[in-house]
Amino acid sequence: MAPVFSSSRRWCAASSSGALNHPGPLIELAAASSSDAGLIRSLLDGYLHELGNHGDLPIATTDSVSYPYLDLYWSEPGRHAFIIQCGRRAAGCALVRGPTSTGSAVHQLAEFYIKHGSRRLGIGRRALFAIWKRFPGQWELNVHKRNVAALQFWASCIEAATNAAPQLSELRTRDGRHVRFNFHVEHRG
Repeated sequence: MAPVFSSSRRWCAASSSGALNHPGPLIELAAASSSDAGLIRSLLDGYLHELGNHGDLPIATTDSVSYPYLDLYWSEPGRHAFIIQCGRRAAGCALVRGPTSTGSAVHQLAEFYIKHGSRRLGIGRRALFAIWKRFPGQWELNVHKRNVAALQFWASCIEAATNAAPQLSELRTRDGRHVRFNFHVEHRG
């Protein structure tokens, strides 16, 4: 059974109406607190295990225990952890770094994960649109170059949210080649 999360920290519900939303199941983006760290760690374990299959080189961080940044999401200004809910069940998570955290004018989508059983239902796309609506401005995210499905997903979501193709660049990191997506999300009321 999927973990259940309930909280008064819900600030955005994505529905089938509105410029950035698409038809599909109702999702909620809930701000996670340190008391939700266990759930985030559980989701992060699945995500990091999956990421290990796409890198050119073995990655040092293969589980949430070795992920060095998670606790910073509850102590460093500009970091935001979210639980993505569908039907009051955790469907995934997102870790966002704002300009205060990145030290630049850019927001970073540091980690984004939708569980296997919740994929291909529009949940991830609507969660992203809710994040981008909450934090308009300049964005960047990195995707392993060998993760073809993710590259297609991100290009599609970014183009749908911005009505423009993202700026792409290739970079090498400690775990191989990545494609960096840079794009701008306009503020929408």
